[in-house]
Amino acid sequence: MTQSDIWQHYDSQQIRSFLFSLEQKYPVSMAQNAYQHLVNFSANQAVPYHQWFKYREGFAGELIRHLLRRSGAQKEEIIVDPFCGSGTTNVVSWLEGYSTLGLDVNPMSAFLTNSKIDHYTSEDLCTAENFLREFAFFRELEWGGKYTELEKYFQPQLFRQLLRIREYLNALPECKGKNILTVAFLAILEDCSDRKRDGNGLRKSPTNIEDAIEYFGQKTCQILKDIQHTVPITGATGYGVYDTAFHLCEQVEDHYSGLPVGAIIFSPPYPNSFDYFESYKLELVLGNFVNSIQEIGALRKKAIRSFVGVEEQQHCDPYIDEIAREIEKVIPLKEKETGKKDARTRKVPDMLRGYFADMRQVLAQCAQSLAAGKRTYIVIDQSAYMGKVVPTDLLLAYLGEQVGFQVGEIMVCKTARTSTQQLIKYPYLKNQLRGSIVELIKK
Repeated sequence: MTQSDIWQHYDSQQIRSFLFSLEQKYPVSMAQNAYQHLVNFSANQAVPYHQWFKYREGFAGELIRHLLRRSGAQKEEIIVDPFCGSGTTNVVSWLEGYSTLGLDVNPMSAFLTNSKIDHYTSEDLCTAENFLREFAFFRELEWGGKYTELEKYFQPQLFRQLLRIREYLNALPECKGKNILTVAFLAILEDCSDRKRDGNGLRKSPTNIEDAIEYFGQKTCQILKDIQHTVPITGATGYGVYDTAFHLCEQVEDHYSGLPVGAIIFSPPYPNSFDYFESYKLELVLGNFVNSIQEIGALRKKAIRSFVGVEEQQHCDPYIDEIAREIEKVIPLKEKETGKKDARTRKVPDMLRGYFADMRQVLAQCAQSLAAGKRTYIVIDQSAYMGKVVPTDLLLAYLGEQVGFQVGEIMVCKTARTSTQQLIKYPYLKNQLRGSIVELIKK
């Protein structure tokens, strides 16, 4: 697929020539038949382990199986995901017999991943079952108003039931049985709320759950059933670690010193200005990963700069800087048309500079972790601002070359979406944005 016509919407001849040269330089293949239905989380909805928690930004487990086979990774090598989310890459690798490591700057994601790829004994499962039975006799404690700021997101009866579960979990001793119940609790929060993850946060959507305690029991039983009937190949180990992707090499060394990395497979935050922490604030607070919504700000500071309002990037690749400048130039024209200052869009150019600077650091960590010939796979969507396409797949391939990779292939999987407002003003974007898998091979 060539996007050369889209580059004409950039005023700079330098940028048009640069983007066209990347499109011609890298092998770009059409892979919709193979991957179109695997680059989103919907295919995981009824799959053991993956079905525990609905993670909107995830992808199908079957995609990881395809990429593992393509990578040529050996069973004595580890599989790494520096943005593990709900652990899809790690779970599939672990079940296939690979040891695996997942990192995430969201502590909830690291906990979910670690809980999925933990080894549970029959005693651990019995402990969880006993905890669930004993919950029926739990005397509700006084929660002291700690979670008052979240009350507006729930119907009163459901909120009270969820607080009862929360206080019961607080009273349990730390063990794997408690972790199973905690995963179940996190998994039901969105369904029990009057909010659903959508775009840059949460939208109003009345729940159809009538009894949170009954739902909690059902989810716990589902998790226990998956653990009992889906067993990993003997010898595989796995860790979900709360840390930034900037520390990838350090964490690989800490957890698997001396073992080679067979492949790195991940989907980073997209440069779409979405605040992914906002979408998971209910789980972060009620899961006791932070004490309040305000504390989530400290997590954002550790994350890839994919959202607006980030720290300004002082030094930037000249081509990426010029792309950001083109968007900056168009914003005053939009404001003149609408008669309103667009404070959010004004922050986008700095976000793009920061995002690609951060991703270059992550790619350097990936390259440093891999031996020659080993592969990294990046699942990514392009984005657009003010009618200007930001070709994230091409730019990540370009940055990858700078840090020790050669580009194997860019596999186009689907047509990516942009906002309705942009499509109305720039209808040519409808079929031009794409989702891709970027294959990088360590030189």
